[in-house]
Amino acid sequence: MTRVVTLTTDFGSGSGYVAELKGRLLHAKSPFTLVDIAHDVPPHDIRAAAWLVGQGCPAFPSGTLHIVVVDPGVGTDRSLIWARLGAPESHHEFLCPDNGVLTLALQRLPLMAARRLDVPPDAAATFHGRDVLAPLAARLVDGLDPESLGLPLATLAGLPWPVPQETPTGIHGEIIHSNLVTNLPSSLLPQLQAAGRLSVGQHEITTIVRTYGEAVPGTVVALVGSQGFIEAAIVEGRADERLNARLGTPVNFDAEAPRSLRS
Repeated sequence: MTRVVTLTTDFGSGSGYVAELKGRLLHAKSPFTLVDIAHDVPPHDIRAAAWLVGQGCPAFPSGTLHIVVVDPGVGTDRSLIWARLGAPESHHEFLCPDNGVLTLALQRLPLMAARRLDVPPDAAATFHGRDVLAPLAARLVDGLDPESLGLPLATLAGLPWPVPQETPTGIHGEIIHSNLVTNLPSSLLPQLQAAGRLSVGQHEITTIVRTYGEAVPGTVVALVGSQGFIEAAIVEGRADERLNARLGTPVNFDAEAPRSLRS
């Protein structure tokens, strides 16, 4: 089976840097399928990249090699890594900086193995994606044994990841993704429905639906999105603009008898 290689960067979709990455990858002698996950990650936003990686990468076939280059610390003493996550029968490999970009992926897929990569002396200090990760990816596609890479790592860097909290009267969370995805899991939907309203910053949403088609265009709604979290949205509109909400905006709902988040 032809190996799949993915790219996630903050270079911008029209950037020549993306072309340089792909050019280095095409030095591989073996055929592979190249997929662009995204190149418009907000610049230097490791948490946004961690969200994309954690949500999107597990959908790919076992053995996919994911290259992630969102690296505001490029050229510093932060490590570059190869990592394998998952299980022997279904796993994913990553080439990326060890800066927390795998935080969400590691919550969903156990760490099987990791290695710290050596940086060649002639690598540009500002472009390790092109000069280190892409050439190494080409070698891995051609059959390089990852065990021949650098020193093994037992743990990887992580980011503080917001989790919902119980309050005396309900549940408190926050927006964790730019299209107003909250960190409230779908399991809390019955409690939200019982409460009848979701507060997003200074705004209250009282229309809770299963699909967008249950409300007329322009209605502010709360629903469970395809990624398994409660979202705030406007039917055929932009909720972030109308609700003046962004990453970190608090969300909460009241409930007379909140059930443990651990249940």
